[in-house]
Order: sequence, then structure tokens, then C-alpha cells
Amino acid sequence: MRNRFINSILFAMIASSVMAQTETPDSIKTQELEEVVVEGRNQRLGAEVSTYIPTSKQRNVSQTAADLLNRMAIPQIKISANDDITDLAGKSVDVFIDFLPATKEDLQGMRMQDVKKVEYYDFPSDPRFQGKAHVVNFVMQKYEYGGYVKAHGWENTSNAGQISLFSKLQYKRMTFDIAAGYFYLNQNHTGGDVYETFRLPQPDGNVNVFERNSIQGKGKWIKNQYWPTFKALYSSDKITILNVVGASFDHTPRNNSSGFIEYTPAITERVDYSQNSSNRVNSISYSGYWNFILNDKNTINFSPRYAYSHTNTGSLYTEVGTDEFYNAARDNSHQFSGNLTYTHSFGKWGSLNAMFQTIITSNSTSYYGTANTSDNARTYRVGPGVQYSLSIGKVYGMVGVGYHWDRQKYLDYKDDSAAPWIDFSLQYAPNDRHSIRGEFHHMKSIPSSSYRSAAIIQSNPLMSYTGNPNLVSYGSYDAGVNYSFIPSNKFSISAFASTWIVDNRYVYDYVPSETGILRTIRQPGGGYSQWTYGAYASLRLFDGKLQLTAQLTGTSVHNGDPYNLDKTNINYAFQATYYLGNWNFSGLYYSPQGFPDGCMVGTWMKTKSYYRIAAGWSNSSWNLQLQFANFARWNWRSNKSIMHSRYYDRIEQTYSINDHALARLSVTYTFGFGKKIQQGDEASQQSGVNSGILK
Repeated sequence: MRNRFINSILFAMIASSVMAQTETPDSIKTQELEEVVVEGRNQRLGAEVSTYIPTSKQRNVSQTAADLLNRMAIPQIKISANDDITDLAGKSVDVFIDFLPATKEDLQGMRMQDVKKVEYYDFPSDPRFQGKAHVVNFVMQKYEYGGYVKAHGWENTSNAGQISLFSKLQYKRMTFDIAAGYFYLNQNHTGGDVYETFRLPQPDGNVNVFERNSIQGKGKWIKNQYWPTFKALYSSDKITILNVVGASFDHTPRNNSSGFIEYTPAITERVDYSQNSSNRVNSISYSGYWNFILNDKNTINFSPRYAYSHTNTGSLYTEVGTDEFYNAARDNSHQFSGNLTYTHSFGKWGSLNAMFQTIITSNSTSYYGTANTSDNARTYRVGPGVQYSLSIGKVYGMVGVGYHWDRQKYLDYKDDSAAPWIDFSLQYAPNDRHSIRGEFHHMKSIPSSSYRSAAIIQSNPLMSYTGNPNLVSYGSYDAGVNYSFIPSNKFSISAFASTWIVDNRYVYDYVPSETGILRTIRQPGGGYSQWTYGAYASLRLFDGKLQLTAQLTGTSVHNGDPYNLDKTNINYAFQATYYLGNWNFSGLYYSPQGFPDGCMVGTWMKTKSYYRIAAGWSNSSWNLQLQFANFARWNWRSNKSIMHSRYYDRIEQTYSINDHALARLSVTYTFGFGKKIQQGDEASQQSGVNSGILK
């Protein structure tokens, strides 16, 4: 019975086959269908993380990671002409490589062809991001063994150049990075013209009003910097230990200017002046990142850092008919910081981070010249905190609270204070094309030791400056909202608005006497608030060969007593990039900008427009870029700063290479070896700690 059943099936199959071969074709004509291409999305928005996949063209033509981000046109971030990475409102964005913290030099040393994807986070719950607010994380191809060597250098027509060398070697769980760089600048057009107005009350009740204009004739600036770094990484399924040791040697042997000074009304005849200064900063630092996964619900992170800097500065100001004004300072500064985080996951009910932070800073400073004194300052901050985050479907929320206990000691002065901090963020992404986010923060910040000195330093016949030992912590509040829309790979747009308010701030205050101005530091100053708003859009045409981006940004500022400044500025930017085989061509334009120079001063900065065209060629090893910037501008005038107060006004027109016509050739060569399976976190230049020298 069984054999008969099998034979029946075989017979039916053979009969069907014969019929298929002998059957008369259907009278309906056949038509060959065109190939259907399904385009994968390389941009996806999410409530907790947005993911972007660079194209092969973008990876091949990019020399640095900042260059790659710029070409990817991620709608939540912007890249400045100096490769600074911020969110659209200008807030700092921290960069990580495979969840390990990275620096600007790391981004130069990365091998672009190994970038698999780029992730963008707002207030991530992952403890490896160390509580940072806005994060870009590069996810890399990996090595089991092997590595690469990358050399990057550029030279331009203004006697400036840079060479950097990066080397990575990995064998299984261990990775070693050695990196070094050298930068030089020899600039003949530096410094600036200064226009000052003095209003000095006199004993007889009158006010002596006059203008003092310093017109520069010559300027010279020479700068050299070199840095070595060593990095060692151990990584397994449960343990990640990263240790970085680096040094930096920054020397400016010459920063000189000379010219003449004239007064209105003419108090004296026109007189000549000269100002010569030099600066040297040597630093060494250690930073670590230790991550221990205890089990699938518990993790411990510890990030220690120590830095030491030795600073020497000196200046000599000479004005015909007056005394010479010589000022020098020597500083030794140490800083230790540590962040400890314990994370527990509740599964679908979110996760909780328990954090503890400590920062200890020590500054020992000696002054010579118009002031002969010594300063010793110590700053301590410790603080616990908790952060809870929860992702439910299309909604992601985070709330964090904690306390900071601060102690500040300067000579015999001591101040103890405590204040809470608050972080809150809520994000909603109905699908991978739309995302909206709102955030709020409050914290108190410690004034730098460099503002505390009681030394009185005289810089010229009419101006002296000092600090304020009695400064206390000041509070800040900021809030923002952002909406992003990415309907396809061809188009994206973001709109944003944010505000920043500073409470109990300290300000530069200009105190008059009969013979000049003493710039001191007063707390509290008048209220400060800032609003930023705008939109960013990108468009890709011709299968991604042509990319267009545009940005519109508005800034409105209120800066109260002693400046009483209210300003609004609207600026815009355009960029176009075209890819043709191994070649790429680009052009960009930034409109003139106006913005405040921080909340402490009343200075309003004005920049000139910036434009650039570039052409490049690249393959898997070589990358060449030739740029022409500001090619129709042949003067050396750069930024202008404007400050008005009750007794003293200052307007400065600076000179530099930044806005002059410029040609730059940049070349990168990368030699790779080994079998891919781990990579990232290249060694980079390390920085020391800020000095306590009065600014």
C-alpha cells in the first residue's frame, strides 16, 4: 500500500512536468519587469536614540570625524568652521567612540572607513555616557588583531601648519594607541586697534571725558605646540578598563605689537607704544574609564582624572613719556576628579543611576612686576545624585536630582555652600520620522580661581585690574525644545528654541578714579538671559551625489547692570557638496554674526562673513583636500568686540588670518593592517588644568 502511494505521487509529478513542457503558451504577451530597488533608510529618529549610517562616499572623502558629521548633515547637531560640535542651540555635545569618551584629536585620528554608524542621544540612560546631556557616539568596525597608522597634516599660505601621527595596535582584548602631534604658527598680522572712552569723575564735581585710541602698526605672533599620548584599553564582555597618559607643551615665545596712541581731545601729542608678551604652558594628565558589568541588571562605572599644569607668562608694555609696565606670573595647578556611578536596571520599568562626584583643584600663583604677591586657592566639590530613566514605547523620559557641597578657600578667606541640581528631559517619537524633545536644567557653578586674586595689576597708564576673593557659586537655568522630521533619506529638517538664565552672576565692573579705571569683579550683577531659536534643513538630490544644507539662527540677549545691553541677531548659513567618483566638490557660506561673549562681560562680538570652496580626491588610503576661503577679501580685519558701561567703553578691531583670503592643502594617509573585528577610541592630545592666574 505504501509503495503504491509513493508510485502514484511520482507518476503525478512526471505527468505535470511533461504537460508544462508541451502546453501551448498563453495568448497574453509576456513583459519583462524593470528591476525594483528598495532603498534602505540610513536615518532613523527614536525616543531614546537616533541612528545615522554614513554612505561610502561620505566615509571615503572625510578626513576627520567632524568632517564626516558635517557631510552626514545630522539634523540635531551643527559643525562650525573650526570643527566645533554643538547642538543647534549652541550647547556642547560630548563625543564618544564605542561608548568611550573622545576628544577633538580623537576625531582626527579615527579611520573613517571603519565608522559603521553614528548615534545621537539626548540625556541617555546608559551609564557609559557618564551623565552627559547631549552625546554623539561613533560605532566602529572592530579588530581581533591588527591596527592602522594614520598621518594627517595641513599647510596654508599664512605660515601655519600641522602634522599628527596616530598608531593603533590591537591583539584580542588589548588595544594600544600611541599618538603625537606638532602645530606651528608664524603670523605677521595679529593684535588689533582699540578705541576706549573714559568718563572719570573729578574732585570738583566735573567729569573728565576723553577718548584714547591705540592704532596698531605691526604685529607678530609665533606659536609652537607638540603633544604625545599613550592609551591602553582592556575590553572583555564584563570589564572595560581604559587608561590614558598624555602631555602637552604649548609655547608662544612671541606675541608682539606696536603702533601709536592718540587722544581726543588732544591731551598729549601722538605717542608710540609697544607691547611684547610670551607664554608657556607645560602639562601632564592621566584619565581613566573603568566599567564593570556585575550581571544583567547591575553595572559600576568609575572615571578618575588627574592633571598638572605649569604656566609662565610675561609682558612688557612701553608707552613714550610714561613708565614701563612689566608683569609676569608663574603658576602650578593640580586637579583631581572622580565620578562613580552604580546602575540598576528594572527591566521594562527603566533604570536608576546612583552617582557620586568629587573635584579638587589647587592653584599656587606668584606675580611679579606691577604686582608682587602670591596666591593660594583651593576648591572642593562633592555631591551625590540619582537619575531615573524610563522608556515606554514611543516615549522616553529622564529625571535627575542631586546636591553639590562646595568649599572655596583663598588665603584666609573660606566659603562653604550647598545647592541642589535638577535635570529633566522628555522625548516623544511617534515613528522613525518624527521626534520632539523638551528639557530643563538647573545647577550652581563654582567661580574659577583665576577670578579670585586680590592682586592689582596695572597694564597701561590708565587701566588696572584685580579679582574678588569673596565670589560665591552662581546659579543657571536653561530649557529648550527641539522638533526633527526625516521623511526619507533625501530630506530632513529640525526646528529648535532654548533659553538660558543666570542668577547671582558676577561681572566685570569698571570703577573710576581721577586718573584711570580699575576693572574689578562684582557680584551680583544685573540679570542675564539669552534666547536662541531657528531651523536646520538638508536636501539630497541625484541619488545622493548633491547635498544641500541651510540653517537659520536667531539670538536675543538681555545683559543687565552694569552693561544694560539688549541685542538681537539673525544669521544664516548655506552649504553644498557634490560627489563625482573619487572626487568631491563643496562650497559654504556663513553670514556675519553677532553674539555675546559669555554672561560675565558685556561684550558683543561681531564676526565677518565666511565663505569657502573646496575640491578633494580620495581612495581607501589617500585623502587630499584643497580649500580656498574668503578668496575675495584681502584685508586682515577680523572680529570686532563692543562693550559699553557707565564709566568706560571699549571697542576692539582685531587682525588675524581667520578672515583673510586663504588657501589650504590638507593630506591624510592611512595604512591599515590586520583582521577586522575591534576599533575606536584613538589616542589624542591631553590637556592639563586651568591656571589660577588673574584674567
